[in-house]
Amino acid sequence: MNENADTSSMSDHAAWFLLVARALREVGFGVVAIILPLYWHEQHISAFEIGALFTVALLGSSLISMWIGRYVDRFGRRRLLLLSSFLWLLAAPFLLITKEPFALGVIIILGSISPTGKEVGLFLGIEQAMLSRLATGHARTKTYAWFTLVGYVATAAGALIAASLGFGLGHASEISAGLFRVIILSYSAIALVQLILYSLVPQSVEQVYIPTGSEEPTHRHRPTPEVRKVVRTLTALFAVDAFGSGLIVQGLLVYWFRVKFGFDLAQIGLLFFGTNLFSALSSLVAAWVSKRFGLLNTMVFTHLPSNILLALVPFAPSGFLAAIVLLVRHMLSQMDVPTRQAYTMAIVDAEDRGYLATTTNGARSLGTGASPLIAGVFLSNVSLFAYPFVIAGGLKAAYDLIIFTIFRKVPTPYTDT
Repeated sequence: MNENADTSSMSDHAAWFLLVARALREVGFGVVAIILPLYWHEQHISAFEIGALFTVALLGSSLISMWIGRYVDRFGRRRLLLLSSFLWLLAAPFLLITKEPFALGVIIILGSISPTGKEVGLFLGIEQAMLSRLATGHARTKTYAWFTLVGYVATAAGALIAASLGFGLGHASEISAGLFRVIILSYSAIALVQLILYSLVPQSVEQVYIPTGSEEPTHRHRPTPEVRKVVRTLTALFAVDAFGSGLIVQGLLVYWFRVKFGFDLAQIGLLFFGTNLFSALSSLVAAWVSKRFGLLNTMVFTHLPSNILLALVPFAPSGFLAAIVLLVRHMLSQMDVPTRQAYTMAIVDAEDRGYLATTTNGARSLGTGASPLIAGVFLSNVSLFAYPFVIAGGLKAAYDLIIFTIFRKVPTPYTDT
């Protein structure tokens, strides 16, 4: 009885450490994803260059995640999170001293700069695998829902912080070098806090594999061909969905609303506070909906209408209406996130979850990373401003239909493990 209580207490503490780390990280992502493109725009960095830097950030992050994905449990989950946080702490301050494109590309990869306002790097995939050891069954879906809720609320808080800075700056919303310095140094401080939190996470979150016929534990698990096939299929599908998302990453939407409708920092901050808040609430509802209609059905049939709304955003006759359509879209668009995480954890056993989570999250970053450069080309010409939205909506709707067709009869045998 005492041993079970101790194990439960350790699991609760681990979940809280991960939850706080994600909350702090997403606040930072939410602020920087709004401030950085506006600051670069004021420093006369073009839309094409901004799109190229965002592509570098996402591609670099995804390639690292996918390379490490198969070996995450060999390296150690905690160790990788600590290393990623340490590199963030070291690299981010260099944003203050250079505008040279190649240097910026390296900095934003190592410094965990998020063009989307959402997750980049190894953090989410590894945390997702860790959480799969702390809950089973519907409780796991609820855990992922709360984890997603906290992430979006924190990103919304970051956007609100950016909006408050905009109110202080006035209508011009020009970001001074001093303000930018405070923001980047605060962002670096988040990495330091993460280092401390991850160091407190217990060893129980690590996955130890015991081969058949052996009593010796090892981290050298090799996924079966069947598992690799599932991961390859999901990787391809998630990359298509993410490619569409990359055309309308938050950093580029900030630029779009600024140039097309003249939104200032306060207006942009409030808009993305709203989108992230609605995303947070929708992720919480997802656990309730999925319990009644199933994980895959919830993934697809909430995501599909949101993508139709996405394609309609650029045809709104005013900035106010465009913002309303975007906000309504976010009431639905993120209900697939916790259900997708729970679903993918339920179709493979515990030993394969670190591999699946880091590989598919890496694929999402890879898909997202390929498209900001293309979006930057579109946004360099006012007559092409609608293209990123229409293409993104179409690709993401196609993803919904394809994943439902392929996986609707695939069982979820590991829901309770």
